[in-house]
Amino acid sequence: MFVRVKIRSLAVSLALALTLSGCLSTAWEADPPAAGPEGTGVQTGSISGAPAYNGDGALPPFATSGVPAAYEFRHGYRIGAGDRLAIRVMGQPDLTGVYTVDPDGNISMPLINTVPVAGLSLREVENVITRRLRGGFLRDPSVSVQPMELRPFYILGEVRQAGRYTYQPGMTVAQAIAMASGFTTRANTGEVLLTRRTAEGTKTWRVPVTTQLYPGDIVYVKERWF
Repeated sequence: MFVRVKIRSLAVSLALALTLSGCLSTAWEADPPAAGPEGTGVQTGSISGAPAYNGDGALPPFATSGVPAAYEFRHGYRIGAGDRLAIRVMGQPDLTGVYTVDPDGNISMPLINTVPVAGLSLREVENVITRRLRGGFLRDPSVSVQPMELRPFYILGEVRQAGRYTYQPGMTVAQAIAMASGFTTRANTGEVLLTRRTAEGTKTWRVPVTTQLYPGDIVYVKERWF
């Protein structure tokens, strides 16, 4: 009888240990980020259907509408909501000025009214405005478009100066950390959490510091365990 009870006790202990082990594994894979909206999950290659880091320094730069809305890796800058554009129309001071892209991805100009620009390159914006002005307003308009201010990125956690920073095209997470005066002594310097809006919503990845950064991204540097 004593042997039976002992064996049964060992079996229960083993089952409990396996259950706790599974819970710890699940908690690691779905570890919620400290940055980003409530309920956002960390996306890694181990989670079914999640966009994994692809190894070439880029993650999908898509906005919630599913169209490109930020700096595209190797393809130049794409306009997104919140960007401020300096638009100059030669010989037309009433049309020349600084325009802010609204939340719907449009700008509003005299004569041609609402112009959708989200997801376009600067050259494509120039072409769209030129065509609109040529359609009954100006005979041969000359238009130039330059970015005045891109959407900022945010860096939080174990950096010396967390906060909001001006985005520079082509920058990496490592450069963002340098702008925040570097890691604290408690920082995990291996991987960071990167939160970005995508076509499926706002998601967070664990990425190396060599990862490409885009306007509007949130970088969170975690504290190391030891």
